[in-house]
Amino acid sequence: MMNPGILGKDSVIVSDQADGNTIYNKGYFGKPLSGGGLELDHYEALYLQETGRLDILNENHEVISKEGMMKEALKNDQDTAIRYSVYRDMRARGYVLKIAAKPADFRVFPRGGGPGKTPSRYWLIAFTETDPFVIDHIDAACTRISQIKKTLLVGLLDEEGDVTYYEVMKVALTGKGDHEPHGKKVKGTVFGDKCYLGQGGKHLHEGGFYGRISGDGLHLSLVETLYLMEKDLLTVYHGNTEETMDVRGLRDYADCIQNDFVLRYNTYRDLREKGLIPKTGFKYGTAYRCYAGVPDQHHADFMIQPVTEDFTCSWYDISRAVRVAHTVKKELVFARNLGDDSVSYVMIKRETP
Repeated sequence: MMNPGILGKDSVIVSDQADGNTIYNKGYFGKPLSGGGLELDHYEALYLQETGRLDILNENHEVISKEGMMKEALKNDQDTAIRYSVYRDMRARGYVLKIAAKPADFRVFPRGGGPGKTPSRYWLIAFTETDPFVIDHIDAACTRISQIKKTLLVGLLDEEGDVTYYEVMKVALTGKGDHEPHGKKVKGTVFGDKCYLGQGGKHLHEGGFYGRISGDGLHLSLVETLYLMEKDLLTVYHGNTEETMDVRGLRDYADCIQNDFVLRYNTYRDLREKGLIPKTGFKYGTAYRCYAGVPDQHHADFMIQPVTEDFTCSWYDISRAVRVAHTVKKELVFARNLGDDSVSYVMIKRETP
């Protein structure tokens, strides 16, 4: 018989001190007991049983099958099978894992490390491909985990049993230069979703990369238009009525033709105030592509998607967005608009542990 362990309510106990030491010294499995022996959590016991290093016995000293052990573990946690699949995958990659405090499932130590030897590298949460992506939960988990100076790793289990990993972190975005608008106040006319300026508006593009230069002058998006109005650098007229539009009037107008305008504008303004330069990200499937440096000299650094405070989507949506971001060598960032008009930025990227 292999190393035997006795199944208890929440753990498996290897009572023989020599057997316990052997198991612990080859992978940091379990927790050594003061009187000798070893206490294993259910994930550790399942893995050792599956890899042929442990026999698990019930209180009558009868061998429990792998299926029987999983059933026992599921009595304590109905998501054991999901978490165990991710645990097994990380163990097979050479990582030591220990159960973590919520909101995480596991602490992950670097290869070659372990408890008492090295700090943990990640705090890992397991999901399945059909679970929802809930920005409130992810943001809260990032906040909690960053407070202990760790990185959140999400292990996403698909229906074929493969695991895809994403590194998730809160980021404080900042630009590398000062691109605040300046110069004389100019006039613009709004038609549809654009504001048209004459040649006199070119300094806004040259100094702050606002809008797009065309043959008849500068064309601004509505978010750019409102921002420049708030900075008192632009007077706007309605193209049909020729009446002057104030800030509130422009905001109401834009909100009528773009139902997510306020959400996108709050993010745009916040990015600009942080020294970044947001431009349309339509070709990448997001509201903005964003530059930390000068657009004429650098590629965009980020794909920015503004979302509401209670935003949810599927992990399929996340997978597609991350794939696009990776392909075009940018970072995907969700801009979560909070109730106090502040914005929390959550970056998600593919990770190969």
